[in-house]
Amino acid sequence: GVFTAAVLIPVQIFAGDQHGLNTLEHQPQKVAAMEANWQTRGNVPLVLFAIPDEAARENRFEIAIPNGASLILGHSPGAVVPGLDDYAGNHPPVFPVFWAFRLMVGTGLAMLALSWTAAWFLWRRQTLPKPVALALVPMELSGWVATLAGWYTTEIGRQPWLVTGILKTVDAVGPVAGSHVAFTLTVYLILYAVLLVAYLGVLV
Repeated sequence: GVFTAAVLIPVQIFAGDQHGLNTLEHQPQKVAAMEANWQTRGNVPLVLFAIPDEAARENRFEIAIPNGASLILGHSPGAVVPGLDDYAGNHPPVFPVFWAFRLMVGTGLAMLALSWTAAWFLWRRQTLPKPVALALVPMELSGWVATLAGWYTTEIGRQPWLVTGILKTVDAVGPVAGSHVAFTLTVYLILYAVLLVAYLGVLV
């Protein structure tokens, strides 16, 4: 399992990078929200931590790596990254998209680091140190966390559009009572809770 993860997680990260380039082309306002980038420009830093303030159109308490976002999204330090100010009134809420994306990527990097560390110990020593073995236990939930954060990034990030540039969410609402929607959502949540408990039970 460790060696499988060590091989497949980098493949997933590469696929994610390609998906990000596709999103940059077709949903630039989502990328702007993911990066909390307010002005379209080059040499955009990779924001590691911030509290996006939509009212002030700025990031508070920002910690960033110079040129990082341009390097990741355009594979060049001077690559232009779209800014939210170009989509005023037509971009998703920034805070949840920004943090859901970071949770997804952070979880993926943690998966990569742990799988490679465990694979190295198994290859060189044929055993795992206790701290590494123990770290693998809570990481059983990492795939679920990354997937859920990815769903948040995708679905909140597409707002206010259902189909970007073609159909807005508000125009696709059907004549279904809110109580019916709430009931369906509740059933889904209960089903997923049961599946999660069953999954954890099998693992334990």
